[in-house]
Amino acid sequence: MRQIMASRFMLALLMPGLSSAGSQSVRLANGVQMPTVGLGTWEFNNTEVTGVVKAALAAGFRHIDSAHNYDNQEGIGAGLAASGKRRDEVFITSKVPGCGIQGLGKDDCFGNTMKFIAEDIRLLSSSGFPLKYLDLLLIHFPPCMEGEAPFAPNPFATPCRAKRNGCTDPDNCRAIAEQWRAMELVYQQGLVRAIGVSDYCSACFKCLGANATVMPMLNNVQFHIGMGPDPQGALSLAERRGMVLMAWSPLGHGGRGETPIFSRALPMQIGKAHGKSGAQVSLKWILSHNVTLTTKSGDPKHLAEDIDLFDWELTAAEVAALDADQFAHSEYDTPSFMCNDPDNEIVV
Repeated sequence: MRQIMASRFMLALLMPGLSSAGSQSVRLANGVQMPTVGLGTWEFNNTEVTGVVKAALAAGFRHIDSAHNYDNQEGIGAGLAASGKRRDEVFITSKVPGCGIQGLGKDDCFGNTMKFIAEDIRLLSSSGFPLKYLDLLLIHFPPCMEGEAPFAPNPFATPCRAKRNGCTDPDNCRAIAEQWRAMELVYQQGLVRAIGVSDYCSACFKCLGANATVMPMLNNVQFHIGMGPDPQGALSLAERRGMVLMAWSPLGHGGRGETPIFSRALPMQIGKAHGKSGAQVSLKWILSHNVTLTTKSGDPKHLAEDIDLFDWELTAAEVAALDADQFAHSEYDTPSFMCNDPDNEIVV
């Protein structure tokens, strides 16, 4: 079964005349252009991911999404090197864990975040691809300063995951400010072209601190059909803050005995009308809401389908029908798996 993660898109109000549904790139708040569809690389090992990256770039992808904890940076670099693409032809995103999670020690959130960023860039460039900077760097999820640390390798095992209080806990909130200070520094140093966050609830943004000088340009959250067009206000929040919303798991999770979301009757019916698959309809719905996405597949056929989203449109009635078809599983299908605390509950 195909799995898919996701990326994000920018607000049409900030980009007059530009619609994500028909555009292959989007402008972040600082003017950096980012492809609206990217390749997710989670769970591919170093050997597998080399061929997948090369195949995706051959199929037309120009955005590769990675993370420090994916532990496949050398293979991604090898795939980039083998593709024949120049550095400026590929947009590369990576992520570092929240403080106290996946080996990032909570004893020095700022310093340890800086070390993880440097290591990530070093590993991505270790196979010969000339990678001296990242196009986009994200904090992967809110921190967890509670209990024994660091929690590795599974953020789901943290007590913060159980409580979903990743930002209303005062210690976590202070850690967010420390990590964001590191993000601003590498941005100012030119090691990254744009910075953002992942799995942040609305409360998390108040934790960036009064001294923050650069606001997140992107929030990477779970977003797919069945969740509704604005789950927990995540899209509205992005619009208010001038952020791009980046969707992970755009085709859902699967694996719980449920029909894959792209195999449900409605996307299949709509796909038939356009000569497209249910998966393509599911991805196109995301783009139709000005949200970008990253897809995960090692199958060349699926890769070709997943990038074939720009020369056709869903009708307004089709988008509305998919908006209304809300069937998401409340435990799994939320924008963040680490927090659901709203900003009116913030404690500092």
